[in-house]
Amino acid sequence: MTKLELIQKVTFGESIAELEAQKLKDYFLKTEFWKLIRNGTNDIVYGAKGAGKSAIYTSITNDIDTLFDEGILVSIAENPTGNTAFSTLKNDPPTTETEFIRLWKLYFLVITAQIFEEYGINDKHAKKVRDILTDCSLIPAQNKLASFLKVCFDFMRSFKNGKEVSTTAEFNPQTGMYSGQKFSLSFGEPTKNDFEKGLIPIEHAYDLLQKSLFENKIKLWIIIDRLDVAFLESEELETNALRALFKAYLDLAQFNEIKIKVFLRDDIWQRITSEGFREASHITKFQNLQWSKESLLNLISRRILDNSELVSTLGLNKIAILSDITKQEQLFYRLFPAQIDLGSRKSATLDWLLSRTMDGKGANSPRELIQLFTHARTIESKRQESGINELEGDQLISRQAFKEAVYEVSKQRLEQTIYAEFPALKQYIELLRGDKAEQSAETLMIKWSLEKKETLDVAKKIVSIGFFEQRGEILNPKYKIPFMYRPYLDITQGSATVDSEE
Repeated sequence: MTKLELIQKVTFGESIAELEAQKLKDYFLKTEFWKLIRNGTNDIVYGAKGAGKSAIYTSITNDIDTLFDEGILVSIAENPTGNTAFSTLKNDPPTTETEFIRLWKLYFLVITAQIFEEYGINDKHAKKVRDILTDCSLIPAQNKLASFLKVCFDFMRSFKNGKEVSTTAEFNPQTGMYSGQKFSLSFGEPTKNDFEKGLIPIEHAYDLLQKSLFENKIKLWIIIDRLDVAFLESEELETNALRALFKAYLDLAQFNEIKIKVFLRDDIWQRITSEGFREASHITKFQNLQWSKESLLNLISRRILDNSELVSTLGLNKIAILSDITKQEQLFYRLFPAQIDLGSRKSATLDWLLSRTMDGKGANSPRELIQLFTHARTIESKRQESGINELEGDQLISRQAFKEAVYEVSKQRLEQTIYAEFPALKQYIELLRGDKAEQSAETLMIKWSLEKKETLDVAKKIVSIGFFEQRGEILNPKYKIPFMYRPYLDITQGSATVDSEE
């Protein structure tokens, strides 16, 4: 096999977990974060976009059968790909946090009852839950998450003006006592008489689930991801929905056999708690995904070693390499140049790559690193096809290919993440095009034509999304644009001055 043929066969995988759900099994890195979720210690996973939340989520969905053998039943609350289950709410969403809390509790109850039926869990407690949902018309015609959510939303809307009992429930006009369908759910605490007649508080339905799980010696995990795309219509809708989700999570924490596991971007969590969220202090079983240089090296090594042709051609011992970080580093510098910028004071290649994929918060995510290698491989392949060969020994990618690939990552990050998700900030970022990497409040005031307070407010938002790295004193801040964003915006090293801006 020629060097060009080998380069063309090598792949570093997809940078988005949802696009390689099955392939992820082959080289998924079982980090300490993964273990804390997998062994049931933690419930909430925060992390930047591309940090690996969905990879952990996907590994759980890939292991559903194994988990069931271990006594864990998994109920998936969101579609892994395609339209979000919550798309049906965009035209007529719940208007209050209370409505959203009720909706979450109903939805989790309904999708869990469906999973119980699929796994043949039909003891007296599970059967009663099913009967309650049937009588409340909470069993949809189609076995789709969007359909489950729709029947829950319709039922939840039957609770008018904050009342705790659905208007679909029937009462005797003379006695005022409940006399309707066999069962009806309530969000309040009914009287003993009403309860005996079939008016069931939703917590009691969860208690029935708990008893069923306990008798069957299994635990329930309700898992939900892709919350960053579920409520795109407005920040207010997203804030209401997610605050309600965490309140529902805390309310249901009393049921020991039931765990709700949430995967959420850290910037969204910061936004929904920025104006105060008292319940946040009670959420203790969480983890914030962070990657070290060693863990990212291990991640790249696993993806390299998943290429069977490369392993065979170079005679690599996959098990030995993955069990020794020194061997992983040796493999890395066997396949890639020692430095990108040559010189005794210049950084080694891995450090250079990490600096070019780091955001303003000082965080590296697997997504941009994988994209960088993927783009560099494509560029190197084209160079080889053109007869340009600057590779030495077993090297697969040249210094020049890495340099050119940084532009592609920069463009992709800005266009597909920053601009796509924060369109209101695009105009301010674009006004920095062709400028210097380091800015002050004064230079930004001139560049943006804003007063100082407005400038600081905009800069604060840009810092929060990781485009600016804030330095200096609080009253006299400085802002630095990370290397990752510089190529696409044609940003050069150095500090902007008031004189140059004027």
